[in-house]
Amino acid sequence: MYGHINDMYKFVKCGMRGWRGHGMGAANPRESFDMPIYEDIARDLLEAIHRGQYPVGGLIPTELELAARYDVSRQTVRAAMRRLTELGAVSRRKGSGTRVETRERPQESFQQTLGSLSDLVALAAATDRDIRSIETIVMDRKAARRFACQPGSRWRKIAYVRASTKPKTPPLAWVDCYVEESYADAVSNIRKDRRLVCDMIADSYGVIATEVHQTVAATVVPNEFAKALGADAGSPALEVIRRYLDSHGRLFEISDSTHPAGRYVVTSVLKRVGNTGTTEGRATRSSGKKSRA
Repeated sequence: MYGHINDMYKFVKCGMRGWRGHGMGAANPRESFDMPIYEDIARDLLEAIHRGQYPVGGLIPTELELAARYDVSRQTVRAAMRRLTELGAVSRRKGSGTRVETRERPQESFQQTLGSLSDLVALAAATDRDIRSIETIVMDRKAARRFACQPGSRWRKIAYVRASTKPKTPPLAWVDCYVEESYADAVSNIRKDRRLVCDMIADSYGVIATEVHQTVAATVVPNEFAKALGADAGSPALEVIRRYLDSHGRLFEISDSTHPAGRYVVTSVLKRVGNTGTTEGRATRSSGKKSRA
């Protein structure tokens, strides 16, 4: 490990987005809730670039024009522009506008905004689980320290590849998911159930994930995952560990995801609160590239 970021999210379940930007193409029913607004705008602009509406070397409309077209704030448009820049479709230079760099379709991505648990639902909706194994394990001391759980505790381990629902895109991650043994029956149908594991547990036992503690660390792709992920063993990757806690602070689910480089991005926003000497750090969004749990 080269370094890590620790984030804690307090989730409140809320309804999924139903908004679609003005001027957008016809929406796929399942895509109506699996993308944040700025990602929808970025995708719409990518399609326009690919069609030749905005030629290579030319400029796309200004932030003000796009904000008016899609009926959104300039901040939302800026987020869409950042996505296009990250994908290499455009370049931005102060005073010169946003220039189109290529008509080629870049490797598509999707953003998972961690503002509520429903945003994690978007990840489940936009990807498939390719289950590789299901077994019951006992946490040894090393694993217990790593996951901050009790040594000797028993867990149902589900190993799977998180893959995009879109064809010709590499898998998003290898995931080892651990469910505390007393709730193991909740995931008995996981091969067919697309929901989040924590939602399966909530429906079966009434146990709600009120907090998710997340750790993000630099790592490399292990030999045993490389082939399944379509990545070189030893190549750079991100490891994301999430610990799901109920309202009493009890741990009932753990997920350990390995994302090859370029397929997952974590963005943090620091907001100043109170007086000018107080700063609050909050990681507001992370994204998985569907080429992203």
